[in-house]
Amino acid sequence: MLLTFILTTSCTLVFTLVLFLRALEPLSQAGFGSVQVSIDHGGALQSLRTGSVTVGELLSELGLDVPQAAALSHAESVPLEDGMVIRIVPPRAVTIIVDGNQRHLQTTLRNTLDILRSADIAVQASDKIWVNGALANIEALPEWTAPAQHIRIRRAIRLTINDGGAQSTILTNADSIEDALSEAGVSLHSNDQVSPPLDSALAADMTVRIKRALPVTLLVDGLTIEARTGAARVGDALIELNAPLFGLDYVQPSAETAIHADMTIEIVRVSEEIVAEGAPIDFKVVTQLDADLKLDEVAVRQAGRAGAQETRYRLRYENGVEVERQLIETVVVEAPIDKIVAYGAKVEVVGTVPGTDLAYWRRICVIATNYDPESQGGSHATATGATLAKGIIAAKPHIIPYYTSVYVPGYGKGTIRDTGAGPRSTPFWIDLGYGSRAEAQAANAHTRYTWVYHLWPPPEKVIHILPPWRPSVSYPGGGCGG
Repeated sequence: MLLTFILTTSCTLVFTLVLFLRALEPLSQAGFGSVQVSIDHGGALQSLRTGSVTVGELLSELGLDVPQAAALSHAESVPLEDGMVIRIVPPRAVTIIVDGNQRHLQTTLRNTLDILRSADIAVQASDKIWVNGALANIEALPEWTAPAQHIRIRRAIRLTINDGGAQSTILTNADSIEDALSEAGVSLHSNDQVSPPLDSALAADMTVRIKRALPVTLLVDGLTIEARTGAARVGDALIELNAPLFGLDYVQPSAETAIHADMTIEIVRVSEEIVAEGAPIDFKVVTQLDADLKLDEVAVRQAGRAGAQETRYRLRYENGVEVERQLIETVVVEAPIDKIVAYGAKVEVVGTVPGTDLAYWRRICVIATNYDPESQGGSHATATGATLAKGIIAAKPHIIPYYTSVYVPGYGKGTIRDTGAGPRSTPFWIDLGYGSRAEAQAANAHTRYTWVYHLWPPPEKVIHILPPWRPSVSYPGGGCGG
């Protein structure tokens, strides 16, 4: 029992002593000369009471080493004050790239311009600057609050532009030639040629040459297209303008012609086709004498029938218009059948001249006029050598042959010994001869239609086939009647 009591009492005393010592610790800290401060170390805030006098002593007390590039809110020699917040800002890694040259540094600075100044990098108004991957406005950088971690600067370079011989110089920090030209207000046609290519990166003291496409007018498929081409020749321009030639097509001027401004280029579309045209073939009329038929009788021995032929052509079209037709061949599809007409060849007495006993073998209706030596300029000559007198009659030999004896009512007998006057509206015309003008007037002769009776016997030459009869134009209603 005594031993238990002793152990219990001993434990109670130890526990009481521990509580007493713990109670003394804050009293000691709250003693004379101690201050309450806070330390912000990279965002971790710690509050404590210390008896240190300066910032440096407190850092030593706590065993904190401030990195060389880190920022300390208060100098180490600054005396501690109650409620003071001491901040230790560790350095950040920042990458700076200037025209492709890269630098890495450790800094506690946040603002881009401050960082660049600390790195002794000057920024010009013509520079382009990207902060953390975003293109920044240089004028807004002083107010930029986001901490910079990646800074890229592209310095403006001098770019010479030779535009069709006109030369100018610009400062640019564009990404490519295309962007630089756009920023400089240089507009391009799709067919303008730029060297180096538009997607090329810029380099210092670079010269960009622009060969302007020339304006041309393209006529194709009924359209008029105003275009531009950078090609040197017409053929290359067609390829550039996606206007190809097909088959027999050709271009005017020729494909080898050099391009010049405001040129007109025409594509002529050419096509060919074979066509066949049918046409009738007229039948021929074949005449033949038939001794069994009487003179001036006509009989059709065989009816005629037209044939048919087919002619093939090669047609050439230019822009839809036929320009050439070339004969290939003509083929007889169906041969024609001749018409055969028989004319009577049997010459015999037909009858006698009315009021006479004169036998005749043919009669023809004609226009009869008069002529005499005075109408012939005083000449008595005739085509057969006979002397012009009454009884001498002129006629067309292919109607009434020379030396045919005839009878003309109102005139009497006569013989064809002269040729009728020049061309007349009908070959069925005779001139009744007289020895003088007085004789003709005494006969009271006048122009009239009359029968001419061919007297028997017939002459050696007989015209078996006469042309179709027709009246005189001067006397269209005439005829002999009966």
